[in-house]
Amino acid sequence: MFAFLTALTLLVPLVGLAGVIWLVVWSRRRRRAMLRRRAAEVASVGWYPVPPHPWLLQIAANLYREGEPGEAYAGVYQGRGLCVLDYTYVTSNGKTQQTHTVNLIALTLPVALPPLTIRHESGLRRMFQGRDLELENQQFNDQFRVESPDDRYASAVMHPRMMECVLFNPGLEWQIAGSAFVSWSTGAFAVPDVLARLDAMTHVIDLIPPFVLRDYGQPTVS
Repeated sequence: MFAFLTALTLLVPLVGLAGVIWLVVWSRRRRRAMLRRRAAEVASVGWYPVPPHPWLLQIAANLYREGEPGEAYAGVYQGRGLCVLDYTYVTSNGKTQQTHTVNLIALTLPVALPPLTIRHESGLRRMFQGRDLELENQQFNDQFRVESPDDRYASAVMHPRMMECVLFNPGLEWQIAGSAFVSWSTGAFAVPDVLARLDAMTHVIDLIPPFVLRDYGQPTVS
């Protein structure tokens, strides 16, 4: 009986370890299969793999924190250059660590514009990030915050039709970063989601008033 209990005591940790190993192997195989499927979808829409661009990595680090790039692809959408990037970063509570995966999409703009960020509003952001630009649409003010060093410029971009467009696409957070228009989301990117976001991003870009492009825009660096 004692020998049986001793063997059982030794067996339980081994079974647990085997389960962990199987889970890791299964997770890696599942990820490789997902990446193969995604690569085929990416090729079908004409995008191609590229090295992660430093400026997009810096935007990701500013939005989240320093992390590591995943796969990156470039292409064209409705005449605009695009870039799609997976990005991972790690958070810690002092005891455990958690790895987060996010994705970013960038579309080129005809000119370089001053910075402007539209993010979901939250109690924590009100508490720690202070004031943001208050516009005449209270529903918009309640749901989103506008971050820009130039209130006049931000007000010109966020005209009534633009605010209506943002409210119609409540899942879209975005940033004007020089000659790029960037959005972000949680998880690794999926092509159908990217296409839907590109459509929403294009609507927003098309609503930037011509006088904003003329008065605030700077030539892009080729």
